Amino acid sequence: SRSTFKLFLRNQTTSVNLRNKAGKSALWYSVEKKSSAVVRRLLKHPDIEIDLSHCERQTVLWLAVFHQNRELVALLLSKGANPNAADQDGISPWIEACIKNKNVIKDLFLDHWNSIGPKLKSETCTGNAEMIRDAANNDDPGALRVQLGGENVDAVDHQGRTALHLPAAHGNFSAVESLLCQRSIDPGALDQRNRTPLHAAAMGGHLAVVDLLLRRTNAFLNCQDIHGNTPLWWAASRHHDDVTKRLLSEDDVDVNVVGGGGRYDRPSTSLHHAVRRLDTVVLRWLLAVPSLDPNICASFQSPLCLAIREGHTAVLRLLLTHKDIQINAQHPGGDAPLCLTTENGNVDVVKLLVAQGSRLKINQLNRIDEETAVSVAIRNASLHILHILLQHLDINLNQHNRWGETALLIGVREGNIEGVKRLLQDPRPIYSLGIPAEIAKSRKKNVIEKLIRDRIEHNSRRGYYRDQTASI
Repeated sequence: SRSTFKLFLRNQTTSVNLRNKAGKSALWYSVEKKSSAVVRRLLKHPDIEIDLSHCERQTVLWLAVFHQNRELVALLLSKGANPNAADQDGISPWIEACIKNKNVIKDLFLDHWNSIGPKLKSETCTGNAEMIRDAANNDDPGALRVQLGGENVDAVDHQGRTALHLPAAHGNFSAVESLLCQRSIDPGALDQRNRTPLHAAAMGGHLAVVDLLLRRTNAFLNCQDIHGNTPLWWAASRHHDDVTKRLLSEDDVDVNVVGGGGRYDRPSTSLHHAVRRLDTVVLRWLLAVPSLDPNICASFQSPLCLAIREGHTAVLRLLLTHKDIQINAQHPGGDAPLCLTTENGNVDVVKLLVAQGSRLKINQLNRIDEETAVSVAIRNASLHILHILLQHLDINLNQHNRWGETALLIGVREGNIEGVKRLLQDPRPIYSLGIPAEIAKSRKKNVIEKLIRDRIEHNSRRGYYRDQTASI
């Protein structure tokens, strides 16, 4: 009752800041009940602690912001309540106002900062002071530049996020716009994962916020977080195509960053993402960037090898149009593209590669057995692929693998009658036919032996090249 409340205030032995077992004081309950008259009476008490920590270290100003009570927020700010007092989760009343994204509440804070003196403006919440000092001493490019002597709109939460990070992550355009109007705001502030507000907006796919931040400054366009990821990397990996296009429109954008160093991510570039997603639209955008390196190897594979491994012919066709693509590149721990696709048995991809003509090293060896694609096709009994490979003008049918075997010898050993027959039908010279003939005879592969003997006889009759069976 009102009379009881008056007695409580007049009682000199009772603390006005007394909290119950729930950690709440009379001032807290008054704000919670939105009783502005009682709040005013309590604030007149000489011993009142306006920034008293209640349950979860929250202050009454945070509670007023949470309930979006404009009258009480204005009253508490006018009585000196700390807008940067963080709770146990690092959320201050100011950050809570940005989360709620109510302009009438945020304007109260901004007006408050504009009206108070320099000394008060430099005050920071004790929970964030140490973190702010550490960030201020960080000399890394793009580091969080919070100065204790400036306006404290860059106070951070327990994850190092500023008030600008939060609305950027949620796509609150008006909140970001209001914050960017503050001269002291740092658009390149880094949280504990080294992510800027631009990272947050790109990760969420918020095009309008990304555009707004880039128009303010693109100095942090290529800033990498602790896993090496840029805003472009995040936008491409999360399928935010409109954001990807906007970031690519910046002249200084770095499209060759290898990110994905996190626990659950594989190292990759933005080009890897487009290839993996079969996104030919984004792929065209990336290929049009003059500074693009299409041959960057990440996770032991280039974008070309990734497209080949997955059998993405539409994507592969686009990649092959790039003037700098290396179609013969053999990366550490992997085979050359032609050997890889032959091993996988992808006929359409083999066709695309063979169609490159002299640009393709048709006789390139794989990593383990040092075999050509022709030898791999024979070993795997891939007759259709073998037929395609033999259409290349530079094919060498006498290339040996690390065991000294030619493609014909492998066909004899595997008993691949159709493969041996197709090799022998090719008009190009095959040397030392006597050896595979004798091996076929010793293994009682009569059909294969007859095919080879017929080719030897045909060569002798036509005089193409010297029969070497006499040396056996």
